[in-house]
This record gives sequence, structure tokens and C-alpha cells, in this order.
Amino acid sequence: MFALLLTLLALCVWLYLDADRRQMNSPMAWVVAVCLVGPLAFAMYWSRRPLFTGEYRSGGRVWVMVRTFVIALTAWMILFAAVFAVWLSALMPGVVLVGIMGALLLFFGGFWFLVALGLLLAAFLFRDRYGAEVGPTHAALRGIAPPRMGDGLLRVIFLGGLLAVFIFTEPVTPDWMEEVQWETVPQHIQI
Repeated sequence: MFALLLTLLALCVWLYLDADRRQMNSPMAWVVAVCLVGPLAFAMYWSRRPLFTGEYRSGGRVWVMVRTFVIALTAWMILFAAVFAVWLSALMPGVVLVGIMGALLLFFGGFWFLVALGLLLAAFLFRDRYGAEVGPTHAALRGIAPPRMGDGLLRVIFLGGLLAVFIFTEPVTPDWMEEVQWETVPQHIQI
């Protein structure tokens, strides 16, 4: 859980700094919104944020918002799945863990694929093919180049958060699990 909080903190710091650099009215309100609503607020922010010189956004607001929502929610789900896998690894041996995680990945991955595909298809139908916003979209950003790390820092935050899950999440085996003899389980199951 500490790794997820650390990742959320890094995302909030990046969001505040990005909103402040882009001269948005209330950067802290966006941070609070992301903490409360998560990927939905992040998608709204991404579709509304002013652009620096050299940046562009195409497809219209609905397309950008839905695409960003799908990407943000997918990243969030991967982080939660990693934490779940680490915690589950304390409860059962590796072979059982791989089987359970594989089955969950097929089930939820397939479900997620259908939902994401449906959302993206619906947004694609409402996409503005010829609409493109080219920075600067805010008078205060005229002539200012985007920050060097800028949006690439989001990838670093996600990968760092994923790595932190495996470093800081301590799997703890409950006392009742130590009594289970996993080696004898196959003898009791008739396949």
C-alpha cells in the first residue's frame, strides 16, 4: 500500500507543478480532484490543460479525454494487480499463484479489453478529425518552451511506482496459513 501512496504522491506533485507551469487557475483543485476521482479527473485535466509552444492535441476534447482515461485506468489497474500479486505470493506457493494470476488476467484482461475497446470506439466515432489545438493555447505561455522532462516524467512515475510495489510491499503470511501443508493438496484433489 505504501508503494501506491508513494506513486499517488509523485503523481500529485507532478500534476501540481504542471498545472502551475501552465498558468492554470487552481492547481491544487486538480490535485484534490485526482485524489478523489482518480483517472477520470486526470483525463479531464489532460483534455483541458493549456498547451506550450510546440505541443498539440488532436481529435477533440471527447477523444482526448476518453483515450487518457483508458490509459490512466489501465496504469492504475496494473499497479493494483502488482500489489495483489505480491500479497497473494505470501499466501500460496508459486505454481498456484501463477495459475490464479493467469486465470484472473484472462478474465479481467478480456473484460477490460472489451470495455476499453467499446469506450475508444465510441470516442472515435465522436472524434473531430480536423480539429487540432496547437500550442500555445494560453496567452501567458506564448514563447515558452515545454519543460524538458515534462510529460515523459509520467512514464517514470508509473515505472517507478511499479518497481516500488515489488520493493516496498512486504508480503506477510498469516499464522493460519503456516498450518496448511501445500505439498499434500494435490493428493486430496482428484483430477
